Order: sequence, then C-alpha cells, then structure tokens
Amino acid sequence: MESQKSFDDLYQHELIPEIEKQEGERKAFKKKFFTYLIISFIAFISIYFFLVNTFFAAETTTPVFWILFIIFLIPFFVMYNSFRKKFTATYKNDVIKKIIHHISSDLEYNAKGGFPKNQYMTSELFKRKPDRYKAEDYIEGKIGETYFRFSEVHSEYKTRSGKDNKESWHTIFRGIFFEADFNKEFKTKTFVMPDYLERSLGFIGKKLQSMNFSRPDLIKLEDPEFEKYFAVYGEDQVEARYILSTSLMKRLTEFREKRKHPVAISFVNNSIFVAITEHKNLFEPRIFRTNLNKKF
Repeated sequence: MESQKSFDDLYQHELIPEIEKQEGERKAFKKKFFTYLIISFIAFISIYFFLVNTFFAAETTTPVFWILFIIFLIPFFVMYNSFRKKFTATYKNDVIKKIIHHISSDLEYNAKGGFPKNQYMTSELFKRKPDRYKAEDYIEGKIGETYFRFSEVHSEYKTRSGKDNKESWHTIFRGIFFEADFNKEFKTKTFVMPDYLERSLGFIGKKLQSMNFSRPDLIKLEDPEFEKYFAVYGEDQVEARYILSTSLMKRLTEFREKRKHPVAISFVNNSIFVAITEHKNLFEPRIFRTNLNKKF
C-alpha cells in the first residue's frame, strides 16, 4: 500500500503537470492532422474522378486510384512520424524517467539504449542468431545488492523464397529482455521454457519434450502448477533443482499467471535471463488519445 500511495503522490504532483504541458501539443497536432486528412480526402476524390472522367479508360482506373491514394498518404506518414518522434522523446524524458527514478534513484534510463546483443545470445534462450536486432528503453542499476538490466528487444531472422528471391522477415522474439545477478552460484546451464507441447498434446507432448535435441535433458519437477506453464531442461539434474527452489517456482508461476504471455528463463554464468513476450511498445505515449490516465 505504501508504494501505491507513493506512486499516487508522484502521479498527482509530478507526472500530471508534465503530461498536461504535453497535452496541449498533442491535441493541437490531432486537430491539425484530422483537419488536413478531411481536406485531403475531399481533394483526392475530386482529382481522382476528374482524371478518370477526362483522361483514363475504365480498365486503368484501379491503378490510378492506388497511385493517387499513395501520393496523398505520404505527407500524413511524414507528418505523423515527425511529430511522434519529437513527442515521444519529450514524454520519455519528462515522464518515464521520473517513474524509473521514483522506483529507485540507483536506476539509469536510456531511451535510445538497448540490451546488448552479445548478452542476448549468451542467454541461449533463442538458438537462432538474429539478422536484425533492435533494442530500446534500456534500464539498469541495482535494487539492494542485486544488479540488473533490461530493455525492449525485437529480434528477427530473414528468409528468401520464390523465383524472385523475395525477402521476408520473421520475429524470433519481441518483448522485454531482462538479466540479473542470481543469488546462487552454479556451474551448468538450466533453461525454463514455455511448455506448449504438454498442454496441447498431453502424453505425446511429454515424449516430444524429452526428445528436444536443441536443449539439454528434460528435468521433471514435483510442482504440477509450475509444469503447467514451463518445461525445464538442464545439464545437471541436481543443480537445476538447487536453482529452482520451491519458492522460486511459486514466484515464476504467479508471474506467468499475471502476465498472460509466454515467459522463457535461463540460468547461465551465474545470471538469470528472462524473456517476456510483449507485442506492443510499453514505454510509448499515445498520440490520438490522452496520456492523463494513471493506469496507463
């Protein structure tokens, strides 16, 4: 309750004044954007029908429509992106940074920084090396004696297919990628992966889990609630059970139930790595809706 009251105080006395200053800019942009959009739409329809009725045959009207449509859209993309970048930078500096420092004055926030790619690979949570790796909203520091760091990460790999060698991008991971010092020393690697197979395929899923060639041996634990969400693989059965204490499994289960998104965890080099799937940017302000919302 104390932390909630403290955040309420922060929101009322520090965040609201900052957000209210930004709201004027946001509303002015929204009004300008939609005014231009309506005017441009009327102009687009008028020009389209004039060109079609004057210069083009019926079979060419569809290409004309899409060419004109794209030409009219380009200024709106430019306008929106230009405002969004400037507005987001102000919001992150004046609002997000205050929230981070409210949690702990020992934390550092870098909106343009990101979780290091080499440590992402060190975690071994995702075997495929990304062809494109983006990371932003980097936070690091200590709470108590525990050092940790995390950021939003989007990793992707590229494929080519077809006669024209068409390029396609596929997401490996998108969400929050987290690393912290672990409070126990260990020599081997342990992986706690989302358990899709057993929940969907039952007994067959268990068999497929045990045949997972990309991971060490499957480790069965005596916690049915934990194993509803996770499958554990480790190089050492004893050490894996030492790492995954009853209380830690309980906390991970509760966290997974609260998140409602897949969570993957690894214990490597005396660190814990956590990959929390999330399909939206968590640190971005809203452009077409108010940001004066404590829950948001």
